[in-house]
Amino acid sequence: MKNIEIEDDLYKYILANIEAFGETPSQILRRLLSLPDAFENTVASVTPTLKSIPSDQKVELVKPDIIDGAQISLPASLAHGVKILFESKVFKQETIVTHKFMMMLTAMYHENKDAFVAAAQKTKGRTRDYLGQNLKVLLATENKEELTLLKASKPRDIPYTPFWVITNANTARKRIIMTQMMSTMGYPQDLIERIKEEI
Repeated sequence: MKNIEIEDDLYKYILANIEAFGETPSQILRRLLSLPDAFENTVASVTPTLKSIPSDQKVELVKPDIIDGAQISLPASLAHGVKILFESKVFKQETIVTHKFMMMLTAMYHENKDAFVAAAQKTKGRTRDYLGQNLKVLLATENKEELTLLKASKPRDIPYTPFWVITNANTARKRIIMTQMMSTMGYPQDLIERIKEEI
């Protein structure tokens, strides 16, 4: 993996061409340049000719995050909160409930990190935590049967955050998790009620 520097207009162009949640800059460029998924040749430099960004597709740049020591740029729709996310094209076109669930959690984290951390500590089931910053802690149990159940909940890392969340839950449970999180974080009731429409 190589790090490169690009001009702001090229960076905006890449962000403007995000088609799926979690799509990396490399994946976007591979798609735009019609390159195969696995690129095994080492290329010292590639200078593609890219068209300029149409004025109606300009994307606001957001402050990059550091994840695992790497600088990652957060898609603009995820950085401006849940209300903006609900209106974004990427969110509206997403058909997989788990992906929408993760998008909402990412947006909430970046809208108010301190409130998210506090809400994550309070959002729990009867016998387990739904979210955690450490996978080992989230799966912590000495009971082997319980560990099997915890692993079956398929915890996944929430993109652009230090948190993990269980994902192998039905849609109703995901709505409960979102409702608890948003209520604890202080979101307005009308926005909380939209959860039923959105996921």
